Amino acid sequence: MKRAALLFLALISGACAARAETRPHYGGTLRVEMQSAPNALALPDASDPASYWDIARVLSLVGDTLVRVDAEDRPQPGLATAWRHDSTMRHWEFTLRPGIRFHDGSASSPAAVAQILAALHPNWTVRVSPTPLFASATGSAAADSIIIDSGIESPSLLAELAMPRNLILKRNASGIPVGTGPFRVADFQPGKLLKLVSSDESWSGRPFIDGIEIEFGKSLREQSLALELGRADLVEAAPEAGTTSPRGHSSSSLPVELMALVVPGNSAATSTAHSTENSTSSSASNSKTQDARLREALALSIDRKPIQMVLLKGAAEPAASLLPNWMTGYSAAFPTQPNLARAKVLLAESNPPALKLSYDPRDPQAQLIAERLALNAREAGITIQVSLSGAEDIRLVRIALTTPDPGLALRDAARDLALAEPQLRGNSVDDLYSAEHALLEGDAIIPLFHLPLASTVSARMRGWSADRLGLWDLADIWLEDSR
Repeated sequence: MKRAALLFLALISGACAARAETRPHYGGTLRVEMQSAPNALALPDASDPASYWDIARVLSLVGDTLVRVDAEDRPQPGLATAWRHDSTMRHWEFTLRPGIRFHDGSASSPAAVAQILAALHPNWTVRVSPTPLFASATGSAAADSIIIDSGIESPSLLAELAMPRNLILKRNASGIPVGTGPFRVADFQPGKLLKLVSSDESWSGRPFIDGIEIEFGKSLREQSLALELGRADLVEAAPEAGTTSPRGHSSSSLPVELMALVVPGNSAATSTAHSTENSTSSSASNSKTQDARLREALALSIDRKPIQMVLLKGAAEPAASLLPNWMTGYSAAFPTQPNLARAKVLLAESNPPALKLSYDPRDPQAQLIAERLALNAREAGITIQVSLSGAEDIRLVRIALTTPDPGLALRDAARDLALAEPQLRGNSVDDLYSAEHALLEGDAIIPLFHLPLASTVSARMRGWSADRLGLWDLADIWLEDSR
């Protein structure tokens, strides 16, 4: 097991006079602070990215997925040790690790895993395999296996199963998640506090630390102060704060969030924070944005570079595509440069109505960015009022891109932005580009930036390595002063 190997190597290096405080060792409680204040430990929608990442980080410590994805997007064993599919990629067989138990002592049997996955995916047929779907090399039946019949060709099924939404978790009578991961839930005070303790029975080995205490509802400023005062070991940070100090070190993920303008008259993407009344009045006012020339002029008016450099401190990537370049490699095909001259030509024979731009008040950067976008639009001859009251004509949104698989990410982004299902004819880059280009025609969605996630750790936290997707692997870290 990985942690046992680390400890063994550390003991050997200790014999070679390595400093005692740098050796991996057991003990201590990791102190964490988060922005969200969840009332339940359930994964929220990706259109609430701050809450999504917080809960995804927590649940990934408690549960396991059948498959994991490494830094090169290659599937690796999780609860499943092997898998096979037929020639149509509709029927998949997964061999599970034997003898795994949930934190409540019940068996993580093929029947239990199949029941959980079937509930997560009603459109799949998930069943225990009485006989193997595929003959093994020896001709013997595969033990501890389940069959997933997705109903359609599913080349991205492994990437799908590796996502946090497919964690194998049960719920106890209080709704608390029960998994097979390195930590189990010891105490949950909704919106305030979560205590996790290490699982001695974890199939991947007992974590070095004894437990984790997470305080919820802390702003980024409060988290930074707690780190400076030595009251926290791991906190979230704004990406532009990626610096090293005596108190800690910050690191960022790949860009895993999309910030965009949404025209609700052409896309039903609206914030859950808005009331039904506001959503209804918003739909009634969308006639203002039905003119395709107005939407195109708005898109051409936006100067992303100053916003990136000043408001986002250089951390974000200017974007005119839904997916970031690290996923696709073709983002340059979607130009991000403003073209005021062309915007003014489009509006030359019209008198565009004044528009109202709303934003998510939970996003600390949203208002300043919205005001800068309104200033850009004014230079093209479009009047925009930034306001949270009344009917909205445009909305500034941010969504989480929750998988490194571009096909899955495009489908999820289209769903979260209430766009049509992308028409992916195949798995090539050309197919992906064509599908994304079709979604963006008409400027109902105007992508602005792709943003990373940042975290800061204290100086006493050792063995930490930043996850490229922003999740937190805390099973292999240790605390320098825990003994």
